[in-house]
Amino acid sequence: MADIADRAAAEYAVYEEARAAARLAKPAPVHAEFCDYCGVTIPKARLEALAGYDCLTCIDCQVLLDRKGGGR
Repeated sequence: MADIADRAAAEYAVYEEARAAARLAKPAPVHAEFCDYCGVTIPKARLEALAGYDCLTCIDCQVLLDRKGGGR
């Protein structure tokens, strides 16, 4: 019969496999060349700073969205 440590290790292995599968299934971040709200070109520095996250708005429009509670 397996002891508590063996069962914990087995559960953790299942957990890690699920995390790895979720990471692979996650869609790639979306980057736009132009802001979805005002149409201004999004600076390359902003796109690089948000690598790994969706970037669809310029800084000014994102500030307005954050103030309104629209978030990212």
